[in-house]
Amino acid sequence: MPTIITPVRLAFGAGVFAGMPVLTGDNFFEHKFTSKKAPDDIVDFYSTEDFLQILGVFPMAISFVLAGVEWDLEKENTMKVHNAMEISFTITEQEEENDDGETVVAFFQKEERFKNYIPFTKYLMWDQTQQYGYNRQQDGTIEVFHRGKCFYGPLPVRLLVQIHAMYVIWATEKHINSPAFGSGDLELQEHQRSNVPLHVFNDFLHRLALAQKVAIQAGAVVAGSSTADAEKALKQLEKMQQDPTTAYVNAVRKSNLKRTSSYVEIKDPAMQNAVDGALRALSSTVEGQAAAAAALDSLLKHPEVIKQEPRYGGAFNARKLKGYSTNAQ
Repeated sequence: MPTIITPVRLAFGAGVFAGMPVLTGDNFFEHKFTSKKAPDDIVDFYSTEDFLQILGVFPMAISFVLAGVEWDLEKENTMKVHNAMEISFTITEQEEENDDGETVVAFFQKEERFKNYIPFTKYLMWDQTQQYGYNRQQDGTIEVFHRGKCFYGPLPVRLLVQIHAMYVIWATEKHINSPAFGSGDLELQEHQRSNVPLHVFNDFLHRLALAQKVAIQAGAVVAGSSTADAEKALKQLEKMQQDPTTAYVNAVRKSNLKRTSSYVEIKDPAMQNAVDGALRALSSTVEGQAAAAAALDSLLKHPEVIKQEPRYGGAFNARKLKGYSTNAQ
């Protein structure tokens, strides 16, 4: 067997890491979305381990982190993880009276600082502080925000942190604005938090199957197709809702000068045919096209999520996402 790890290779790797450009900056990202959910439920979500399920992305990673947590008895709200990370946090709340004279929490923020070290040493690799919370608007809606307050560390880590933040705001919006959030069904909420992408794909199948049922009942199937074919596609869609994990899904959006088209690629041929058949059937009517476009948009990107220009003026500013139309095919 060849020797993979040698002193020379370790020294080379350490040199590459030490020679990486180091970035510092304030307010290096900011994401927001709006919600009509109860503020107390949102506070509970960010104040407990519920948010950690989304922040950790993978259940294995979450279990690994929780298994290595040791609370620091000398520092308030501070913990160490596997002698390689220090996490500290503060929670801020501001109350005000609404138009009915009731006292409500108008501002909530949880600020977390993550300091990563080379394991069992005091050598700091990167240090970042992020903020999660909400502002209550005049109309009673909640504006949830995720912010990157400050960062110090290598360029690759900085880029990974920003990519991770984009996933976290997407998954958080999907979870908070879902029917399950705040419903009281704790088991359903935990199952949804543990795999938000699967929940989003299942919601897409549900929307598509529902639109297909309406099309069959109204006789609005695409010309040249039989009702039996449409019902066969519907049964396949319903089967996929029960066991969607067998499909590798890739949602694609392409644009040219004239139009923007969206479609879904699925590894399983039978599932791909079912989705394609349903989309073809729905495209025969204006109502069906609208239903298919709504289902695809729910899978690709929720329109309420926005990415704002951060105040940091460095070379890796994020760009604001602009809306665009969707034509289902």
